[in-house]
Amino acid sequence: MMDLLTQSLRLMRRELRHGLRGFGVFATCLFLGVFAVAAIGNFSAAARSGLLDDAGALLGGDLELRLAHRPADHEQLEFLQQNAVVSSTLQLRTMALAVGSEQRRLVELKAVDDLYPLYGRLLIDPQQPLDQALAERNDLPGALVESSFLDRLNLAVGDLIQLGSTQFQIRGRLINEPDRSFGAFTLGPRVMIDQARLMSTGLVQPGSLVDYNYRLKLADRELVDDFRRELEARFPDAGWRIRTWRQATPRISDFLDRMETNLTLLGLCALLLGGLGVTGAVRGYLGGKISHIATMKSLGASRKLIFTTYLLQILFLGAIATLAGLICGAAIPWLLSSLLGSNLPFPLTVAIFPRVWVIVAIFGLLTALLFSLKELGTACRIPPALLFRGYVETRKKTSGTGVRVAMTITAALLIAVALFSSADQRLAWWFISGAAGCFVLFHLLAALVIKLMRMVPRPSQPLLRLALTSLKSPGSPASNIIFSLGIGLTVLVLIVQIQGNLNSLVTTTLPEKAPTFFFFDLQPQQIESFNAMLFEQSQDITFEASPTLRGRITAIAGVPITERTIDPSVRWAIRGDRFFSYAAAMPAGTRITAGDWWPDDYQGPPLLSITSDLAAGFGVGIGDTISVSILGRTITAEIANLRSVDWSTLELNFALIFAPGTLEQAPHSFLAAAHLPEELEEQLYRQITSAFPNVSAVSVREILANVARNLEHIGWAFKGMAAITLLTGFLVLIGAISADQHRRIRDAVIYKVCGSTRLDILRVFATEFLILGLITGGVSLFIGTLAAFAVLEGPLNSDFQLQGMAVLLTLLTGIALTMILGLLGTWKALGQKASSYLHR
Repeated sequence: MMDLLTQSLRLMRRELRHGLRGFGVFATCLFLGVFAVAAIGNFSAAARSGLLDDAGALLGGDLELRLAHRPADHEQLEFLQQNAVVSSTLQLRTMALAVGSEQRRLVELKAVDDLYPLYGRLLIDPQQPLDQALAERNDLPGALVESSFLDRLNLAVGDLIQLGSTQFQIRGRLINEPDRSFGAFTLGPRVMIDQARLMSTGLVQPGSLVDYNYRLKLADRELVDDFRRELEARFPDAGWRIRTWRQATPRISDFLDRMETNLTLLGLCALLLGGLGVTGAVRGYLGGKISHIATMKSLGASRKLIFTTYLLQILFLGAIATLAGLICGAAIPWLLSSLLGSNLPFPLTVAIFPRVWVIVAIFGLLTALLFSLKELGTACRIPPALLFRGYVETRKKTSGTGVRVAMTITAALLIAVALFSSADQRLAWWFISGAAGCFVLFHLLAALVIKLMRMVPRPSQPLLRLALTSLKSPGSPASNIIFSLGIGLTVLVLIVQIQGNLNSLVTTTLPEKAPTFFFFDLQPQQIESFNAMLFEQSQDITFEASPTLRGRITAIAGVPITERTIDPSVRWAIRGDRFFSYAAAMPAGTRITAGDWWPDDYQGPPLLSITSDLAAGFGVGIGDTISVSILGRTITAEIANLRSVDWSTLELNFALIFAPGTLEQAPHSFLAAAHLPEELEEQLYRQITSAFPNVSAVSVREILANVARNLEHIGWAFKGMAAITLLTGFLVLIGAISADQHRRIRDAVIYKVCGSTRLDILRVFATEFLILGLITGGVSLFIGTLAAFAVLEGPLNSDFQLQGMAVLLTLLTGIALTMILGLLGTWKALGQKASSYLHR
């Protein structure tokens, strides 16, 4: 064994002395795949380390108490202050007016006390102490705002804004809030003011949608769970949501796990597709070593010695490509931190992450091994007599039982590492199954296309006849090209179709159905005057208002939500506070799917109407109960009916609606929706926000524009993913063409001997690649469109429309690139002289 290894190493060194020609595609494909996985792994690890270094800063304290609509009472606050350092913040949505320009914008207002923040560091530009930034100067209190607010209203530091009835001076830009929830949904930019100045604005009224947050810093944070139990026992009816610093990290960890899993699977897709390029490159390289291998066999070299020699060579070069991909991937966090710095939405820890390096290195080496074994085994089993003829019909040769066993073991190891390194093993299994399915499907399609071409009658046109004959001949790369390029084009077609349909949904379908504005925090005494102001302008206005309170679901069918099994699709309903409403009459457009609506004058025990999807996800039906906590009071209501709601219309509706007699006496506000004539939008917007400074107006048109922008950004991200896949597919194409180089040179020589010119040969090759491009494009169009239809009609529950122009441009680009790359790869064959081949 040692002698075999020693001889193989000696032969490998001699092979490498002649350079690495023929391994360019091999190294590039492997490098790109390893780089993709390494970049994603290092980025995820850097983000995880940066976010989780200080869990207290993520939460804002060792423990957080959150109340909706009302502050903690005197007894509760006194107990908290006796046992911890307490910092409080108030958060609400309101309109901000740019003094002087009369421009308004919805903002997320945050009022802080003098202890904020308990943990972490608030970044302000220009840097200054927070108390000085918010202090009163020249009878004007200060405010800090996000850059997007300044950009939207064309303001600068030093300008004035009005919140409610009070003017504030902008003292700086908010760069980073240490306690702001990562990925939290917002309707506007952040504005921060001093808590003592909030009451002077008139924005806080009974029923206003205000969150009261209390962050506690304990003497010993490790005792936080004991303190939480003491709080729950002492104030069982407080109605607050309690989170500890330990609960801040799982939330971020879950997000990072999902992000890392999805991105890593994407990187593995690029790596596996790059493996096809490895196969083509190895086949092409060994094809160029035919004479060399034949000579070694004739001189007595065993099949095992030749196999080991080239295997070591491939693993050595694969290790170099893998190391290069690892180094470049590890540089991504450093590069992002250097270029973006504080503009990143979360901190990145620039460090070496050994676990990432080990896993990615294993991925790279196993991929190089898996996709090289078959070609190595096939080349080493060809007898010298056949090798000396200069052209080998490898299609009829097998790699051998031992190689097939080795390939199975290698594939199993690759799957095991993918499962081990994935945070979501169920998703990883789906990916592995899907990848295996795609490989089998495209292999079958490629084989079917070749078989159908063999059944086509011989065309009378010589050019077409020669091209088809070349595609059907043994050793043709047609199957590999259809397979590799087809996968890349299919992904691109899928993404173009889905993005186009989603953009159409946002930009054309919804605006026709959706209200013009939503109005939050309308007080009961303001409804009449608000309604009158609208209808003074036009009778074409549609206005609807519903009472709203915020609370949270605490139990389903008598079982606490922490112990209840709930379908993931509706878990949003139990995360935090929800909007509830009550109504006597059945809302317009409501369709009852089970049960009956209550009478208009109902005054009995609490009844509840919920949506059908929520009932199915909760596993409840008519007669079951749901308990909710509203303003510290727990209400248990019986489900009286189920409703079907089309949320896509954005019409005013609620998942949970109570019967009369339960919530009327609780402090509450109204949520309103209005359909306005387009020519009156701006005028009424200004009048309403001026006359009712406590009311927050949300433009549905702006929401849809933001959604469209986000979809566009997501679309570009997906296009980037598809571009990586397509780039790897093109490299595979180059590898397939490179592996086919010897056959093309032989064909070109024969054509020349028969009297063909270089232009004639070029036309034959161009026709061949045009046929391949058209076939590949047709297969990709069919499968990509079918997959897009399934995704849109299934999980996305959206109508499908064929995006003809976008798909056509995508396919034409793919076909053109196929021809260009194919002709560039065969250019060498055109320049070969016939004499050097005829004398053999």
